[in-house]
Amino acid sequence: MGDAGNSDEQPLSARLRALPDNQPMSISDLARELGTRVHGLALLILALPEALPLPLPSMAAILGLPMAAVSFHLMLNGENGRLPAWLGRYPLSPSLVTIVRTRLADLVARGERLSRPRWTSIVGRDRAVGGLCLLLSMILLLPLPLFNMAPAACLALLAWGLLRRDGLFVVIGVAGSVLVLASLILALSGLAWWLEGT
Repeated sequence: MGDAGNSDEQPLSARLRALPDNQPMSISDLARELGTRVHGLALLILALPEALPLPLPSMAAILGLPMAAVSFHLMLNGENGRLPAWLGRYPLSPSLVTIVRTRLADLVARGERLSRPRWTSIVGRDRAVGGLCLLLSMILLLPLPLFNMAPAACLALLAWGLLRRDGLFVVIGVAGSVLVLASLILALSGLAWWLEGT
């Protein structure tokens, strides 16, 4: 499965609102319905439940592995590569699809007013972005309480930049990722220092 087309006849927010209600879907199904760049779309859908205060607690353990798989595939093949069939078949729960159709659609509508194709040479470095997304996905899999929102937000920013071909959002996502990594290193260093002193 690859880029299902970048039709501009309808904005992405309108296509999100048109998704079927209370119905399980796979990543492939979602990409066919939305007709957009599959890696960015998949990462956005998988990251946002942890990036926002949505009623889907403790989703990082469930969504982290497919996020890592999509990121790894993006790193190897770029945005124009086709997702392997097994990854395209990954199921998205009806509750997640409902939240995508309602709350995410409103957020995307606001984002569409702020984003446009720009700094496309940065967006073209999609394999490097995939490597960074893989690192953030691995951080999400760590048992770190109260630390999921920041890396998930950076993942969502990077995914949105890929999806909209907006290099500004990619740069913001990269900057945020540097802060996340620095905070994690400082926290782990502080923990090691505390353990050595006890």
